Amino acid sequence: MESEADGEHIVDMDKVADAVGKEGEKPKFYYAEESQQNEYKCAYCDASNDILGRYGYCSVCGTHNGLTELGNELIGIRNGANESQQLETCLKDAISSFDSYARQIAKQLVTRIPMTPDRKKEWGKKLFHNLKPCAEALRTVFDIDMLKQLNQDDIAFAALMFCRRHVYEHNGGEVDERYIRESGDTSVRPKQMIRESRATVLRTADLVMKMGKNIHDGFHEIFAAEKIPLKIVRRH
Repeated sequence: MESEADGEHIVDMDKVADAVGKEGEKPKFYYAEESQQNEYKCAYCDASNDILGRYGYCSVCGTHNGLTELGNELIGIRNGANESQQLETCLKDAISSFDSYARQIAKQLVTRIPMTPDRKKEWGKKLFHNLKPCAEALRTVFDIDMLKQLNQDDIAFAALMFCRRHVYEHNGGEVDERYIRESGDTSVRPKQMIRESRATVLRTADLVMKMGKNIHDGFHEIFAAEKIPLKIVRRH
């Protein structure tokens, strides 16, 4: 670059990569030909990404990959339900996957939005097992409506399944007073075992994905993705 003569100069980036670290410590950000834990294509701009950990943002358009991760997990859960695997476990896993995804988004909100210490503490540890209170909190605090376009029957069904998750997770499927009180399910009695059908598991997975999409859309209304990469993909 410092030569006064014009001409063609070849830079061998492989040699550059090999040379880094030989005369000193490699920078912490430097990963030469080293695959990370999660290699994926962005579902929105089709860019290839290779990130450390499970969740992150696309390096091209800035879209968070949490919804894609949730969708991949739900594919496995649906397949398990269709293959008549433990349906109660499938239901529990679907709701746990949603909780994990929603908690990641909550942590991003805490990281990127100025908050009081108490609110940071609250949302940094927020659990999404209790459907209606969490939906109301997201809507009130961040204007993210995770129940958007769900009808009342779907909301009531999802709330019931979220209550059942607690029974499967902590009681081995045996109904307790808390479940009856919080779910309003008067068709069962304390100590009674409950069971799931393939239909309830698949419906739960569908609703979980819809709620996840609503959270994703609401999050990116606050933190918009880069428009140009998305326009290029849509054009093609």
